[in-house]
Amino acid sequence: MEKMSHILRLVSLVLVLSPLIGIAGIDADVKGDNDKADSLVKPLVPKDSLLGESRAFQSMDFMGKGEIYTMIDSLLDLDQIPKELIQEIQLVVSSKYAEVARAKTTIKEQAYPASQYYGKWDTYNTHPYSESLSSNDTSIELVLIKPGERYVPPVIGLITSNFGDGRNHSGLDIDLQVWDTVVSAFEGVVRIARTHGGYGRVVVIRHYNGLETLYAHLHRIKVVTGQKVRAGELLGLGGSSGRSSGSHLHFEARFKGKPLNPRNFIDYRNNELVNDTVVLNKTRWSYSVVPKGLKYHRVVKGEFLYLISKQYGISISRLCELNGITRNSILRVGQKLRIS
Repeated sequence: MEKMSHILRLVSLVLVLSPLIGIAGIDADVKGDNDKADSLVKPLVPKDSLLGESRAFQSMDFMGKGEIYTMIDSLLDLDQIPKELIQEIQLVVSSKYAEVARAKTTIKEQAYPASQYYGKWDTYNTHPYSESLSSNDTSIELVLIKPGERYVPPVIGLITSNFGDGRNHSGLDIDLQVWDTVVSAFEGVVRIARTHGGYGRVVVIRHYNGLETLYAHLHRIKVVTGQKVRAGELLGLGGSSGRSSGSHLHFEARFKGKPLNPRNFIDYRNNELVNDTVVLNKTRWSYSVVPKGLKYHRVVKGEFLYLISKQYGISISRLCELNGITRNSILRVGQKLRIS
């Protein structure tokens, strides 16, 4: 698998850069001094007059995968990428890896996860699913982690914008610094790893239970499409790419393309799952998420938040946080409030 990840990374780089071979230099994104400091590749590739090969090819042929990864990453920081170096990378890939990569990729596409829920494996569109995929759903029990598996917070930081948040916001925004590591929340397979509109540099992971998680506004992507990842494995480095007002991680969880509120099944105070299993109840637009084993209070006439909080020994602020309401919210008779 490590070898396959190495192969796909090389092939992806060549596919991106190959149309630009005829150009003497490629303009890179505008970067700060910190970005330029990690550039390692020099813009000159001397030729070996006897063998007709560049010394870069001779060196790459014996490079370890870590050294090649470092070289590939450094290309993104150059103001200009020499066409000779791109040609040499193509030569290495075509001579050593291309056939193997194509064969392995075909196998991966045929064995995509959660095929019982999805009719396709789309590696280009972040949200390719139609309404018909979930139109007949009523209630689904979803196991988030099985024995021996785990949940890992993608990044630990202050939540600066909640799900919904008075606008069409389909996830959570979590504060981070540029270059902070972003990891996979659960085990799964990379479906998307590219730049995509307002998301900027984005990674989408399809998990084996049908859940998909999305990680947006990255500064660097460190995985490739089709790569298997474990919970806690590096996906990229935090940033502010795409439509973003500052460095943060935009994190989404979706099932059959429908956005789920991560706060309904992740306890962000303790950075752990509320329960290993949740029940998804189909609503008009999405699914409501109810972790198994929760306790609820049904509001009766004359009750208000202070009385309910005293009854269960929970603070009003915590009661509001658990139910997505404010201190000034009007309670309805029969309304169910989560108390644990």
